[in-house]
Amino acid sequence: MGNKQFKLTKLALALGVSVSLAGCFSDNDNNVDIKPPPEPTQKVVAPPTDQVVEKQAGSFSIVVTDSLGNALADDVTASITFPGNPATVLNTAGEALGEDDTTSAAGSFAFTVAEIPEAGLTFDFVVTANGFLSNSGTVELTADDADVAELIRLTPRTLTQEAGKAPIIATTSALTDLKDADGNDVTVTYTAGTGLSLGGAGSIELNKKLDSTINAGKAAGGVKVKLKEGTKFVAKNADGEDVELDELPTLTVAYFGNEATGFAANNGTADDNANAAADSALDAFPGGLALTVAAPESEDAANVSGSFTTGGFVAIELVDSQNRKVKNFGKNADNQDNTLEVAMQVDAKTVNPCPITLPEGGDLAAEAAKAFDKGVCTVAAPVARPLAAEDIFPVWSYDEDAGKWTFESYGVVKANGTDDTFDVVVEVNHLSYWNLDFFTYIIGADKCPNRRFSFDIVDSAGNPSQQYADVLVEASGYRLLIGAYNRTNLAKGTFRNPPSFPVKLKMMKDGKNILDSAMDKDGNLLGGAATDGQASAVNFPNLCSLDGGKLTLTTAPAAPIAKNLTPQFTCSNNDAGDVPATPVSTPTIAQLFRNDRFVKTFYPSGTFSVNLEQAVAGANVTYKVRYKNPRNNTWFTKDIGLNATAETLDIPVTCTINEVPVTGTGGN
Repeated sequence: MGNKQFKLTKLALALGVSVSLAGCFSDNDNNVDIKPPPEPTQKVVAPPTDQVVEKQAGSFSIVVTDSLGNALADDVTASITFPGNPATVLNTAGEALGEDDTTSAAGSFAFTVAEIPEAGLTFDFVVTANGFLSNSGTVELTADDADVAELIRLTPRTLTQEAGKAPIIATTSALTDLKDADGNDVTVTYTAGTGLSLGGAGSIELNKKLDSTINAGKAAGGVKVKLKEGTKFVAKNADGEDVELDELPTLTVAYFGNEATGFAANNGTADDNANAAADSALDAFPGGLALTVAAPESEDAANVSGSFTTGGFVAIELVDSQNRKVKNFGKNADNQDNTLEVAMQVDAKTVNPCPITLPEGGDLAAEAAKAFDKGVCTVAAPVARPLAAEDIFPVWSYDEDAGKWTFESYGVVKANGTDDTFDVVVEVNHLSYWNLDFFTYIIGADKCPNRRFSFDIVDSAGNPSQQYADVLVEASGYRLLIGAYNRTNLAKGTFRNPPSFPVKLKMMKDGKNILDSAMDKDGNLLGGAATDGQASAVNFPNLCSLDGGKLTLTTAPAAPIAKNLTPQFTCSNNDAGDVPATPVSTPTIAQLFRNDRFVKTFYPSGTFSVNLEQAVAGANVTYKVRYKNPRNNTWFTKDIGLNATAETLDIPVTCTINEVPVTGTGGN
């Protein structure tokens, strides 16, 4: 009997028959306990709500390109530092910066701030990458411009000139490959303590000059770096102490033309009104040409803000096989600093905005003091003129760690027997960017009462502009580009410490000027350009006259397409669960690119809208978004359609999977 009962019990279980007994299933004959079937469970993927970050008061992002505006290669990792390490700079999760927040292989950085005081926030930054010369910039956050961006350009250590590109040339050479002044081979050896030995040659040199064919009508200039017998190569160790290298370093020299020839040739022409270079050597100037330097003694301040007018600049680096950079050249037998000779060829079309000439037999320091103090022009109303032989030219150097320019000395412009350039020769006792520059600033509050002022930008129909257009200000040896990405509001522009010399202004879109006219705050036309629908470069004897004024564009394109985008965390392991998790939106930083050019930055709390300009007939317009995982420095790029269809910006993360009881499967 018992055996039959056991078999019946097994059969009942197999058929799914439910038998209810007190405590357990029991075989009375064999005293066997039979446990009930396990409760069914399922794998549920938990939504990544723990990844969502809190939106902060403001943000800024940095896009890094090479000196010609191209994206960095995928294998290039860039690093960013903030001189002084300001604690107010936070990562996109709203936390203190960690090491992972300051490196990026995507060509982008993004940061936030917890609050913006009434006076605003200003941050200097320095960007470096292997294979490139460093560069720096400044970002400013205000209550009105709480989410801003900057584009920074890095120059490769080796760069060949190309037709139609910015006049920059860079090369890296072994010292053993250099020759003497007559072009003869030299036996080059080096011994720590003794220094550079040149087999009696006295010096070796590297000479780089812009190709006159490629740069015809655009730029002229070059540089020659001369290393002397006995030069020592001294770097800094981790403690900041001088350490002489025990091997020959390699020499990198990059020269950047100031494009004075092109400015002089195009100024006021029909082509000048319609066009402007999309990329310029001046765009690669470290820190930009509008900057702050040590104030002259006449000012009751530590610093003054103004503008450089450059005669051209050069970067010089000596780096050994351990990537140690030479900082100075040691001492000679008389305990004096060893120096390198740097001879720069300056474009003869360069304009001198603070002219002072060294008379024959005159004392350089005494004559320079008549127009300059610490390299800063102190003439109240200088009258600019073309550069001439015997002009005094201030020389500046760049501290790449601090991202600052410092006045060094004065050079004298010399004729060199050519029609297109002059020579300026200086002795340098350390390495960096070296720059021939006139620094001028607005003297007297009556010249520009509001040294930070804004203006409106309207389309040809008089409506606030919604176009991704850039404000471009130019003069000989000067260029300031205020990109659409610099402006929170596309219908507004802001100048901070405007140049004190005459400039011309354009609004650039896809390489074309679309500025019709400019008016002051009272509605008076400025710069002689009528509102006639024709593109014009507006000339400003004093840019401050635009304070509170208005720029009118030549175009009134069709209303942009509004497209909603949602940055969201998604579970990359959803397929491993029975019940997938739904995405969770999050604040993050996104960058919009139009035809591969950076045009706008966004810092939304969730879903946000971007305006996509409709393509004109025959034009091909593409858009993509680069966006960030706010929890780390991982960036994603997505092509988006030129339509109003909403899209998501997915940030994949690994989610927790929980095994939970199945619910909702019972019968009546």
